[in-house]
Amino acid sequence: MYIPKPFTMSDPAEIESFIRKHSFGILMSDDNGTPLATHLPFFYDAEQNALFSHMAKENPQWQHLDGRTVLAVFSGPHAYISPAWYELPASVPTWNYMAVHVYGKCSVIESEGELAEVLERTVRFYEPDSDLPSQADEMFYRNMMKAIVGFRIDITDMQGVAKLSQNKPVAVQERVIANLGVSADVGAKAVADQMRTRLKGIGL
Repeated sequence: MYIPKPFTMSDPAEIESFIRKHSFGILMSDDNGTPLATHLPFFYDAEQNALFSHMAKENPQWQHLDGRTVLAVFSGPHAYISPAWYELPASVPTWNYMAVHVYGKCSVIESEGELAEVLERTVRFYEPDSDLPSQADEMFYRNMMKAIVGFRIDITDMQGVAKLSQNKPVAVQERVIANLGVSADVGAKAVADQMRTRLKGIGL
């Protein structure tokens, strides 16, 4: 991923937190040069340094995953930035955003027991109090499991970008925050919050 130096998200803890918070990602792979992509919920296991997910067996993408290098993209808040907010000459519009790209080798999960474990951990992540895992042995859920394919991605690289006007003077960043903060758009407000947090983090 192209990341200008001022926008690099380099703290592993921040990247891990970002993935957990924005865990609905896009899995990208290819079939002999044809790009394939599916929107999926992911579970990140820091101890194993791996991502886990599943998709419908009718989705042909899973047939091109085992042993392949894949990319999972996680997107965060984003917002249009007007050059009028800068109050600087020769300014142009831009977009502030946050994202993480995760690269790794994918393995299709063959074992029913392993798939059941992945599904249970995924459910527990998104809904800790769910009683669904306790029903996993019921015929309905066992049949449902036959309709999906689980997989894991052993991570080889994680790259994060937080393009939040860090290359602008503090006064300009504050004006951008103020304008985003009064927007009716939820994403714009989230970008303002991220910018505000970073400014506080550097003691401003």
